[in-house]
Amino acid sequence: MDDEDLEAVRERKKRALVQEQGLGAPSAPVYVDGSQNFDRTVAAYDVVLVHYYADGGAGQRLHPVVESVARETFAAVAKVNVVHHQKLALERGIEATPTFDLYTDGEREERIEESLEKDDLVELVGEYTAL
Repeated sequence: MDDEDLEAVRERKKRALVQEQGLGAPSAPVYVDGSQNFDRTVAAYDVVLVHYYADGGAGQRLHPVVESVARETFAAVAKVNVVHHQKLALERGIEATPTFDLYTDGEREERIEESLEKDDLVELVGEYTAL
């Protein structure tokens, strides 16, 4: 077994342990349905990637990518449909979709207002979730 295989095994075991102990974030995106739910979601996890999207837009086409990020990282992933939750989008200053906000300990650390590939999102989240 080479170093890459060994590292992959360690990562799988670490993820399984974290999930088994209930320490990790959900392995599927959390759909936000308003400001209170947004605040609770951002406060509930150490690291949260928020994906703002609109029906039929480029952001919606990123759903499979965002779902993969939720499964493959230690961050919670929250999704906000800006068409259905316009007030929340205005409160958060969302001007275009897709937009990603990354929160740590309830505070926004980064905002990206463009479409990103899965590897880029995983790398971004990884900068804040290193165990």
